[in-house]
Amino acid sequence: MIVDDEVLIREGLARMISKESNEFLVVGTYPDGKQVLDGLPELHFDVVITDIRMPQIDGLELIKQLKANQPQIRSILMSGFVEFNYAREAIRSSAVDYMLKPIDKEQLFELLHRLNEERRLRLKKEACQRSGMLLSLLHIEEPSSIWTTGLTLPQPYFTIFVLKGNCPEAVCYQADSLRQEKESLFDDIEVHKGLHVWIWYSKQALTADEIKSIGHQIMRSPSDPLIHLGSGHSYSDSSKLRQAYLEAKQACDAGIYSPEASHFANIQEIRKPENATTVPFTTYRESLIHELQILNVAGIIDWIHKIFSDLRTQKAFPDQILHVCQLIEETASKELQEFDTIYGSATSRRLEENIQACMSFKEIESLFTSTFSTALNTIRTGRLEMSGTAIETVKRWISTHYNEHTELNTLAHMVFLTPSYLSKLFKQETGLTLTDYIIEIRIRKAKQLLKNSPDLKIHEIGTEVGYPDPAYFNKLFKRVVGVTPNEYKRISVV
Repeated sequence: MIVDDEVLIREGLARMISKESNEFLVVGTYPDGKQVLDGLPELHFDVVITDIRMPQIDGLELIKQLKANQPQIRSILMSGFVEFNYAREAIRSSAVDYMLKPIDKEQLFELLHRLNEERRLRLKKEACQRSGMLLSLLHIEEPSSIWTTGLTLPQPYFTIFVLKGNCPEAVCYQADSLRQEKESLFDDIEVHKGLHVWIWYSKQALTADEIKSIGHQIMRSPSDPLIHLGSGHSYSDSSKLRQAYLEAKQACDAGIYSPEASHFANIQEIRKPENATTVPFTTYRESLIHELQILNVAGIIDWIHKIFSDLRTQKAFPDQILHVCQLIEETASKELQEFDTIYGSATSRRLEENIQACMSFKEIESLFTSTFSTALNTIRTGRLEMSGTAIETVKRWISTHYNEHTELNTLAHMVFLTPSYLSKLFKQETGLTLTDYIIEIRIRKAKQLLKNSPDLKIHEIGTEVGYPDPAYFNKLFKRVVGVTPNEYKRISVV
């Protein structure tokens, strides 16, 4: 902005700046400081070059009022030798610099370039500080006024675009190239590698056509990477940042079902499916549990493919798919004792990050089933290796502790197997269930005592082998042996 009451000076200075460099734009020339102040805040400029002596409002007063109302504006004061004292006062008033008339072109442009570099660094610092606050606000569902009070956005309205690509370098390139063309129009926030949030600023709410036009600018790429872009509505309330982000991300995530390499959608074009997080899993849960209990890896993966088939039909979004994957993981953790140790929270977190980065539904399904089946096969291999020793370990424990109350869960935990798998494996190895095996061991010990310890009473022998209830001991013994304990004792003595 150039302010001088002499028309030849202000117009000549404007022509000099416009002719010599396209880096600087003269947005207006005024004969008096009052006209500049009257035009605020609609006038937008970074630097004012002003004369000192002007009617109504002079250069010094203009500088002071600009500093009070828009402190980011830098000021350059033009003066003659006789006005040097005014120039010193201008410096005290925080004018950036002063120049003696007639204006030296080289000196002027040296000063303008320095101010431009200072402006660039200031904007970069402000954008960095703002980005930190914005990144936090994107993850806060209902931010308090404390969070938003210190946040000043470059323009009254903002519209969020979420960009995801399989080539993070291409995404960064697009941000840099667009920033050079559209300086200060948007903030670029990297949520994680390959996922960028662009907050686009405007004086008014963007129309659907304007959003579409910006989307096409963003989608430009020097190569042909896989790119998904989504946009939300325009807002003027900074407390709506997370809502705008979720809208744009939802529109972006719809790209996993697009057959094209590039996908762009606005939230108005997207309808989120209902109940996609639970229905597919609930339908197949019992069948999945059965296969987990017998550790049939092929059967487990088959049911998982059926779950994913339903998710595809519903066009579930990545966060919904991830929730179903977590339900499958939780079920495996409950049914397979070794699952948490082998799969681990680190694998789960890494899988979550990788799923969020996937560019297609097929890629998500393949990633999860591959990771999950690897863990299952590791568990199965370990069980097969220790299956023989596991049964021997259980049998030795029963042999030593036959008269103690025994829980199936305790025995299974002892050999790192699930209760259901231990039961099936024990029956397969011995031909008996665990309960029948324990009964056989106890009755065998009772027969030895009946035969070799004539001084012990029947109820004492029953208690010794783990059956303190005499009636139950008598009934069980007769069912297994064919005679009562008393009858067996008389026969044995004879």
